[in-house]
Amino acid sequence: MKISINPYNKLSIGMKWLFLGATVISALVILEDYATYVVSGFNYEYSWFAVPVKAVTNYFAWILFAPIIDWQSYQVVLIKNTDRYKNLFLITLLSLILAFAHRFLSTIAFDGIYFFKSGFMASPLSEKNLQLLFSGTLTSLIQCWILIGLFVAIRYYRQYLEKQRELNMAQLKALKMQLHPHFLFNTLHSISSLIDINPKDAQKMTSRLGQLMRSTLDHERKQEASLAEEVEYIQNYLGIEHVRFQDRLEIHYDIEEAAMNATLPYLILQPIVENAIKHGIKDMQEGGAIQLSAKVSDDRVVITIQDNGEGVSNDNSGSGIGLSIVFKRLSQFYQNDFELESGQLEGAGYKVEMNLPFLKFQQL
Repeated sequence: MKISINPYNKLSIGMKWLFLGATVISALVILEDYATYVVSGFNYEYSWFAVPVKAVTNYFAWILFAPIIDWQSYQVVLIKNTDRYKNLFLITLLSLILAFAHRFLSTIAFDGIYFFKSGFMASPLSEKNLQLLFSGTLTSLIQCWILIGLFVAIRYYRQYLEKQRELNMAQLKALKMQLHPHFLFNTLHSISSLIDINPKDAQKMTSRLGQLMRSTLDHERKQEASLAEEVEYIQNYLGIEHVRFQDRLEIHYDIEEAAMNATLPYLILQPIVENAIKHGIKDMQEGGAIQLSAKVSDDRVVITIQDNGEGVSNDNSGSGIGLSIVFKRLSQFYQNDFELESGQLEGAGYKVEMNLPFLKFQQL
């Protein structure tokens, strides 16, 4: 069984929030106990020592175990179908040990404080303390699970915020790639060259460029899209390139109808297709081809983009940046539930394949 180490340097909850939470809960417990005393009308004097000290020692003791609880919450987040029961067993066993240790520590702390008040120190192994230890372990176990749940919720919330931030940053990077000055310059230069000799192609290229820019700018804050929308975007992009390269570029699509409704990170295909043009097809004199295929199998969608060009050299940083952006966005969108493979084909060409969960696109 693989045990993962928490990659964060800090706790999911800061120490100041732990102290504040322990203080507030202790105060509420004391207030509730005193309110019960007043309402019930007991004929004995209320003790402002026993209940407050027990509350403080109980809840503040959890702060010492916060790093372990945070680690447990990280294991809960990492639970996968293959080792779910082993991880759950480990978390449950550690929770029992933690609950016992917490109850023992809080009992010793209470007895120590009581010693300064009365001069009497009960033995930790006294019959009364042992009874309180075993009976209170269940209460500590429940509190431990509540804290784990709280840490898990905060961790998921932070992952959600981080995902939004990363997706927004990646989208801006993709937008810059789309509106790269060289791409616009080459496109506008091609349009200018075609106006006199082939007005129809110049008009087609202008229309494609307008659709491409409108699609990008209209969805500035969009974070996900259907495969159908992504394919439409790629068709506009490759439509421009096809006019530029003419017979030097052939484009093939082999996409199952069922795959069209798959949910993808917005603009996830464009960097891959751009790499195929820049590093595979651009320098070919004839016979260049790019194929985009997608199929659905066992609740997974497999998307493949390949070309028959010279491929990507190991020292080509541009392609590395493009694929690294794709990998990072997939990591944020699907966590660890995806595969991204790329490599040189035998003979000539380069292939990028993504194996992703099939998430049906929900139109807002």
